[in-house]
Amino acid sequence: MPSSLRILFIANGFLILLDASLGYYLAPRMLRFTQHAETDDPGPIIRGIRRMLTGVVTLYMFFNCLAYFRADNGLMAVVTALIVLDLGGQLYVRYRSRQQGGDGA
Repeated sequence: MPSSLRILFIANGFLILLDASLGYYLAPRMLRFTQHAETDDPGPIIRGIRRMLTGVVTLYMFFNCLAYFRADNGLMAVVTALIVLDLGGQLYVRYRSRQQGGDGA
């Protein structure tokens, strides 16, 4: 297998871990931007968002492995682009929450 594909596979693994950790901590912040922000107990909603995050991370890893073991450069590029877009979206949410007077975490 090409070494560039291997490097991208490993880089995607690290990006997926970063994406998962950011998503876990940003789930309460994403809740603030929804209509459910006024609920008394946001715990079940946050757990639901975090459960969905687990599914997304599993899909990323599945397609990352599929692209690597099939040596499919196109699929690997699509997976990389999706991960980077997801990370960018999460960082944007963090930036927006800081701009609106969030706690800065």
